[in-house]
Amino acid sequence: MMNALRCQICGETYLGSETPDRCPFCGAHRDHIKRASEWIDYGEVELSAQSREDCERSLDLEMNNMAFYKCAASKTEDQISQSFFKRLSKQEGEHAELLCEMMGIEEPEAPEVACSDDDAENFKEAHMRESRAIRLYQQIANRAPEPRVREVFRALTDIESEHLVVSSIYR
Repeated sequence: MMNALRCQICGETYLGSETPDRCPFCGAHRDHIKRASEWIDYGEVELSAQSREDCERSLDLEMNNMAFYKCAASKTEDQISQSFFKRLSKQEGEHAELLCEMMGIEEPEAPEVACSDDDAENFKEAHMRESRAIRLYQQIANRAPEPRVREVFRALTDIESEHLVVSSIYR
């Protein structure tokens, strides 16, 4: 039987007979995927000054990572690398959209970001970018006074950690 499921992190809807291991849109763990009838729309979150600053910094990071992965996907001739970079670009875009929703702002234009013509260099850069995101998101999750901010940044830490593992395989 087909079910409507929604990710509690990104809010996207998935139609399927079983809950996937990860959200196919943002990469959140299956624990965050709920029946559509149980999903909670958090929308804009009332943020402390520190959390707003953290969300703004994270939005900049996600937008830059999205643009980097899009560039890397466009330069590789390897189908596996292209699939990897394309999926990460889409997931980072979902994360940016989520952060904008939490802050109640419009999503900014994607920046122009350079990348290498060499896959190995782009995987090395991906590894560095994911490591930086993990460190930042762990700090934000630990200091945020808002439960929703803690929930989101713990999920993002988990997602970026998975990206780090996958980027290590291809390095």
